Amino acid sequence: MVASENTLRICFSGVLLACLALSSCSSGGTDPEPADPVPAQSREQQPERQPLKLGGREVTITQLPPGVKHLSEIRPRALAVLDTVIEREASKPGNAWALAHGILAKGVDFSTNDGRRAVSVLADDFLKAERIPNAQGMHPYFPKKVGEVRVEPHTDLILKTFIEVGLPLDEPLTDRVGAPTLERLLRGSRLRFTSSAASGEGYFVDRDDIAWSTQAWCQAVDKGAAPEWRNAAGRQVDIDTVAMEQLKLLELEYHFIQRARASGEVIKKRRQHIFAHACGGAHLFQGVEACAAVGFPNDKHLHSRMAQLIDAYLWRVPFEIGLIDQAVRGAPRMIPILVNQDIKFLGHALEALGKAERDEIWHPTAGQLKLLENMEQRLLMHVLQLESIKVYDGAKMASLFAREHGFQFYLDLVGDACHAYAGLKLQEQLKARRAADSQQRD
Repeated sequence: MVASENTLRICFSGVLLACLALSSCSSGGTDPEPADPVPAQSREQQPERQPLKLGGREVTITQLPPGVKHLSEIRPRALAVLDTVIEREASKPGNAWALAHGILAKGVDFSTNDGRRAVSVLADDFLKAERIPNAQGMHPYFPKKVGEVRVEPHTDLILKTFIEVGLPLDEPLTDRVGAPTLERLLRGSRLRFTSSAASGEGYFVDRDDIAWSTQAWCQAVDKGAAPEWRNAAGRQVDIDTVAMEQLKLLELEYHFIQRARASGEVIKKRRQHIFAHACGGAHLFQGVEACAAVGFPNDKHLHSRMAQLIDAYLWRVPFEIGLIDQAVRGAPRMIPILVNQDIKFLGHALEALGKAERDEIWHPTAGQLKLLENMEQRLLMHVLQLESIKVYDGAKMASLFAREHGFQFYLDLVGDACHAYAGLKLQEQLKARRAADSQQRD
């Protein structure tokens, strides 16, 4: 852990970027092309330093991104960059995983670059059907891959996305005759679910592959789906039990952090517990939050338990800063990957914490609102940083897509741009709501 009095500096000058912020997910061992160095400005050219505090630590921005004359320009420019990446890269009809992320970012009417509705493309081109033991008929599902194309690497990722963006359960997914409804897709998902039969291994067979399913099931119940069902093995499953087990799992994965914080121990990140989950556990948190938002599990201490988990999430902000700072000092050629890891953590965090506030689970204090503001500004700055070194350039991304050792980084750039965009847009809505609430109080 880096001492709290240390000062971090965000420098927008290529390999001179000495200190960055927050990271959570591994980029999967990618090795993107090194960015061309951007000449550092002279001392006379540098604007006045602007101190910020992030998680109690001073952060000094020493330089605005190239072409930006005032801080007020950062938000629209960074959002425009993210919008361009999403519309260009997440709209490709042959990339199902990216299409789902584009829908998450831009909404249910997001279209592919050939003009088709992305929801329809996913259903028409990638949806499969299979027989399930002890269940009648054929049941639709999205496979993990179709050939070499990644479709749903996390079980029910697309189902979760469809429900989250507001698709009705009872309407066909496409205009094609015989197209299944979202309810049919949900039914197949719930039939396939089995809890772990091994004692001592917890309720879920795969701890890192359940969050998307549970979020979909909780939100579907809120839309009218039955809260109880029988799986293909004939066992009774109920959403309250599933949500409680997921909440307990998230608490368990954060327990070592809470214990170390209480005792003053140094925490090391070794891909253990919450750090071992996809995107640093952001999706597991969102699964728990989505269930809590609709009242699952039915526990009188639910809000206090959520408050402790949110506190632990916020604690990670300065912790992750220190880790990325060390990584950049040791491997400056990895700056594109490390900056994007920062965007990954921040985008997911602003999205997850924003949902908790939107759903009245969390009411941030003035200090926490300032932390969110500084996280958001850092995210915007890093988006412009990657743009300035041409990481988001169309030709560069096409090169990454075509290279075996660049493809994972390409996927990270696209997916993380979508989550960042979603998080930033949600924060915009929350700021408007806070302003309206403030006016009503006055």
